Amino acid sequence: MQVSEQKITRGNAAAVKKEVLTAARSRDAVLDLSNVKTLDSSAVAVVLAWLRVVQEQGADPVLIGVPEKMMSLARLYGVHDLLALFVKTAVD
Repeated sequence: MQVSEQKITRGNAAAVKKEVLTAARSRDAVLDLSNVKTLDSSAVAVVLAWLRVVQEQGADPVLIGVPEKMMSLARLYGVHDLLALFVKTAVD
């Protein structure tokens, strides 16, 4: 699914999380973050929650369009290597 929001911050993270988890439970294993221009650590938490649900569904998660700031925050919080496993430059 493509996240339509241009920002994921504390103010809207719960709504975005609900949307992406619904998609994950429907076996949508691709999360496109290319629209996201502004984010905070809440975005990392949303992606980690999405990742967990996709894996619980038995699917292979794919992250595309991941903003560099998200990867910087992931590095800060010690989850960069985990997220990097699923980042693709394009979906085959």
